[in-house]
Amino acid sequence: MPLGKPEYVSDLIVWLLNGLNIEYAPLNPGATTRGIHESMVNYGGNEAPEIITCVHEELAVAMCEGYYLATGRPQVTTVHNIVGLQHASKAIYEAFLAEIPMIILGGTGPLDASHRRPWIDWIHTAQVQAQIIRDYVKWDDQPLGADSVVESVLRAFQIAMTEPRGPVYLCFDVELQESLLPEGFELPDLSRFQTPAPPWGNENAIGQAASVLLEAERPVLLVEGLGRKPGGAEALVDLVDLLSVPVIEVGAAFNLPNSHPMNVTGANASVLQEADVLVIVDVHDPEQLLTRPATEASGGPQGGASGLPRAGAGHTRRFESLLAEGTKLVHVGMGDYGVKAWSTSYGRLLPADVSIIGNGAQILASLTEKCRAGKDAAATSRVSARTAKIQAIHDSIYERAQRDLKETWWDQKPTATARLSAEVWEAIKDEDWVLVHGSLSGWERRLWDVKDPDQWVAGGGGTGTGMGVAMGAALAYRGTGKVCVSFQQDGDLLYTGGSMWTAAHHEIPMLVVMFNNQSYYQDIGHQNAVSRMRERSVETVGIGVNLQGPVTDFATLAKSFSLYGDGPIHEADDIAAALKRGIKVVKEEHKLALIDTVVQPR
Repeated sequence: MPLGKPEYVSDLIVWLLNGLNIEYAPLNPGATTRGIHESMVNYGGNEAPEIITCVHEELAVAMCEGYYLATGRPQVTTVHNIVGLQHASKAIYEAFLAEIPMIILGGTGPLDASHRRPWIDWIHTAQVQAQIIRDYVKWDDQPLGADSVVESVLRAFQIAMTEPRGPVYLCFDVELQESLLPEGFELPDLSRFQTPAPPWGNENAIGQAASVLLEAERPVLLVEGLGRKPGGAEALVDLVDLLSVPVIEVGAAFNLPNSHPMNVTGANASVLQEADVLVIVDVHDPEQLLTRPATEASGGPQGGASGLPRAGAGHTRRFESLLAEGTKLVHVGMGDYGVKAWSTSYGRLLPADVSIIGNGAQILASLTEKCRAGKDAAATSRVSARTAKIQAIHDSIYERAQRDLKETWWDQKPTATARLSAEVWEAIKDEDWVLVHGSLSGWERRLWDVKDPDQWVAGGGGTGTGMGVAMGAALAYRGTGKVCVSFQQDGDLLYTGGSMWTAAHHEIPMLVVMFNNQSYYQDIGHQNAVSRMRERSVETVGIGVNLQGPVTDFATLAKSFSLYGDGPIHEADDIAAALKRGIKVVKEEHKLALIDTVVQPR
């Protein structure tokens, strides 16, 4: 709703956020942001933005991430000076890695030292507070004066939403927040401060990429996150349908329906080894898909069956490319614009025959048009020759998953990951469902029917952020009737068990399926590998890793927040009925229902 004329600087901040269509402000309250908080409630009427009360700043930032993943719209959070910013810092780093835009508002004690209260204001005031997160936000500012506040907030929004997107941080002196606006202060025309359109890519370079694709015998597309960009999934389908190019998906986001005959995710190594052209679109770290542990002189691989290097190989382990020598690479994306000096999250520098900086969805659309215009009889013949082979690879992936489910995993105890995924699919397949968070080691991609981006938020999250991401995404669907599903790991939820208070208080309905393996199992593998390498006992690998003694009763934890809890469920045959009960609660009582399933380590 449009707001009236602001009176205080903190009112001005809220007026700007409202005009930028910021809907929610997940936050944990604090004294140094009290001016902004009061303005949100009394000046803004607690609408746009509406406060979502969180019990930890990490959760507040994670909720902003989840909401953006579900809607494409950035949100705002506030953090109480140094201590709140320190709590939030881990989730801010996760947002930076995932290119999630959000505006983080901080407060600091009086910058005028003569106005500080003894002790408390001094320990809560810093020389440039943003220093502790500057290496993993796109931009930060600490404005002084009302005119500077306007420019700071508008610039922050523009920078956060300019690709590659990411979090920004603004810090406001408490006295500035609580001061009156100057007499005659003029409000800006927000319609003149639009987010810049992303670059479309160089036309000559796109033409070169089209020529490379049309001449290829065995092209492959490696893609990430296209379903989160307007038109991205559609542009991908258009291109692969035109040229019958197999697609390998990277990351948690939707790109292509898993039923599409060109989706060969799961046969990665064999498909990549045969490629003569590889087009990489918006992939943050292609190397993880393009390499395998190198073979040692003895003939033994430096890695296990999973293709991941064993810890026993040490930090000197070597990797070799899966690509044949001479394979041409076309690299599309905007990662080069996001490189910063502190974190090496940009990955290894890869060679490329054609490199195009720009929006992946738009470049794919342009690439398709150029390929359509240049597709001659020879190119058509090459497309026809590979179509049936790729379809056969796709079909074999699905058939193998079904065979493994029934022959290997169905009757295992504790419940296998594949069985849990199959049970959840059977429970939700006739519902209007959306996966808002998590994965079951990729089994949901193999077993479910995933048709469009609206079903697949599936944000990341770990070490405490998982439930926050899930709640932020589920908040976006509150009141729509959709059944939001979140896979939640036991170790992750134990970081922030109080997160469920927010879900209860704000009535955020969601089906939470616990992947409860009673361990930080990732480290079981590491301890096992190091112990074997050093020829020591592996009987001790669970020390400091297992989450037993006591075993957490997550169903009772949910009930303590007046939510629905069911379990722990040890028998796979009991999961279906529990899921049915949980979905009924989500749909009819409109609240979170947690189903605690005790499962195998992976």
